[in-house]
Amino acid sequence: MVKVFQGIPINIKHPIIGRITKEKKSLLQRVNTILVTPEFRGLNFGYSVIITSQEKFHRSFFNKLRVICGVSNEDILKLNEGDVVLIEPDGKINIIWDVKSNQNCILATEECNCRCLMCPQPPKKDLDKDKRYRLNLKLLKLLDPNKTFHICITGGEPTLLGDRFFQLVELCKNRFPKANLTILTNGRKFSDFKFAKKLVGIAHPKLLICISLHADTDTEHDYIAGAKGAFSDTIRGIRNLALFRQKLEIRIVIHKLNYKRLPQISNFIYRNFPFVLHIAFMGLEITGLARKNFKKIWIDPYEYREELQSAVLFLNRRALNVSIYNLPLCLIPQKIWRFTCRSISNWKNDYLPKCNYCVKKNECCGIFTTSGKFQSPNIKPIQSR
Repeated sequence: MVKVFQGIPINIKHPIIGRITKEKKSLLQRVNTILVTPEFRGLNFGYSVIITSQEKFHRSFFNKLRVICGVSNEDILKLNEGDVVLIEPDGKINIIWDVKSNQNCILATEECNCRCLMCPQPPKKDLDKDKRYRLNLKLLKLLDPNKTFHICITGGEPTLLGDRFFQLVELCKNRFPKANLTILTNGRKFSDFKFAKKLVGIAHPKLLICISLHADTDTEHDYIAGAKGAFSDTIRGIRNLALFRQKLEIRIVIHKLNYKRLPQISNFIYRNFPFVLHIAFMGLEITGLARKNFKKIWIDPYEYREELQSAVLFLNRRALNVSIYNLPLCLIPQKIWRFTCRSISNWKNDYLPKCNYCVKKNECCGIFTTSGKFQSPNIKPIQSR
């Protein structure tokens, strides 16, 4: 999911991807560039598209120009120099790369070999894999290598792309030498030793693979993942990657079905994977399948604060790097505040009105706007330090 704005399309007959500019460019610099201007003044040929808040024109201006008009001034201000956007024929403007964010993602595919009960983006068949792949290649080629410092490849399950997955990783390595590359995966494909070896063989120097682990037993993990054999595949995948000394992160999304075993999960990770670079405990985003399965998976984070504290401190005392994502400070014990991160992507991050009275607001991750009304009733302002 991305930030989406709406305008009135003129001469837009197919999707167009381009880099935003608010400065007039020379003719040679206008290729693959989208001009954003509050007021249309003509003589702007050569741009891929022109985005403007202006609504009334002499129609002769538009014999050849592709324009999205009537965009609100508020939305115009949200478009930044260097952003990459996807323009659709219906006038939608999708920001697929926000230069002011360090949490941009490349959606490699919407297909997945699991169907996790709490997945915020339900897997579905990619009807045009070639089109998505070409779009991702063009996106990467539009980014400035000198100003791109972090890239995340996600899905669905990105490893299902096969050879194209490796090609994306290799392109990131060659084009963006300054950028960290993060891959979000369930880890199942890496149970194939040759697959794991091929990825590590690309030798990306700043690659981190983040693997989801739902439980410390196969029964619970497979049930949550919605796939028989998922636990076995994931464990073998982690071990295969470890054989090549690949940097790994393990992520545990906390919910009603696994919160009681958080201490046991921590112990399992310590005893089996003490080599991992990082472990992240994560709060729920209530959208997609998480909303569909709300009654089955929802628990107020305030109710599992003791189990979370026990799990986090267990790992920390054993010198493992551990963090807490997506959980407001007021819902967890003060003793583990130091492990929290401002982790929610800024386009879907906000605070409740009551949070304005909290002295810790600027240090708190806030809430998912995508969760809508599904928020903890225990969120409240912290009044003193």
